[in-house]
Amino acid sequence: MKKLTTKNQHLVKAQLYRWYQLYERPMNEKRISNQLEMLDENIIMINPTGKIKGTAAYPERLKGYDGWQNAHHIKNINVSLLGDNTLGLEVDLHYQNIKPNGEKQSYALKYKDARLERTTDSLPKFTRIEIIPVGATEEDFEDAYPTNRTKSLMYYWIALMENLDGNVNPFKELLADNFILNFSTESKITTITKLEKWLNGTPKQLQNSEHKPKNFSVKEIMENEFEMTVEFDWKGKTKEGQHLEGTTKHIWYILDNPDDRFAKILKADVIQINPLKAAE
Repeated sequence: MKKLTTKNQHLVKAQLYRWYQLYERPMNEKRISNQLEMLDENIIMINPTGKIKGTAAYPERLKGYDGWQNAHHIKNINVSLLGDNTLGLEVDLHYQNIKPNGEKQSYALKYKDARLERTTDSLPKFTRIEIIPVGATEEDFEDAYPTNRTKSLMYYWIALMENLDGNVNPFKELLADNFILNFSTESKITTITKLEKWLNGTPKQLQNSEHKPKNFSVKEIMENEFEMTVEFDWKGKTKEGQHLEGTTKHIWYILDNPDDRFAKILKADVIQINPLKAAE
């Protein structure tokens, strides 16, 4: 069996955080379509209200959430490799809602034995989701959308960075018009052509690249605009076999259209905390 890579862990997390996008803002047909794209057509979904199989039944189930406010606060994620193309996922989270009549509820939930299948597309698809209630919690409603929306973007971005194939095309949907990427060790990248040149430079000298995010925070500047801060502990291995490591701090200014699959980076500033060096 192949090793579970950080890239595949990032892709699973990108899909998980993206999953809540539909529920945490008013639903519409475009966003339902984006959600269906994440699901295998024969998906099995089990929750306390019942079991459904296949994507055909899913949109009808969503009507029960019309007018609800929902928030999903993830506490723990565990990704595993179950087969060459099958990824396992278990999640502990706190779910909060406000119903149209004003009734408020909060629960601890567990996603047990969720599964995703790797496809020819870079993003895996859910084939199974089972949600188990753990118990009621005493919590006030807190909007989770800014965190979930920006983490989905973050994890997809670093997964793409770990491809090391020089392909710029997947990055295009993650960048706003007039974007600026200030990677600190390079001149500012302001066009797709410049980004493609960068991707085919230093990253192509690596045979392995791994990002571990920490100290994540996000604040809403105004509606559909966020500032995200995160640090990445990075380690990699060159094609010559040299091991490298370093830590960077990223500050991203993000624009969001909830109808898009992902939010978009308008500006990214990268600061070297621990400059790149040979790993001991």
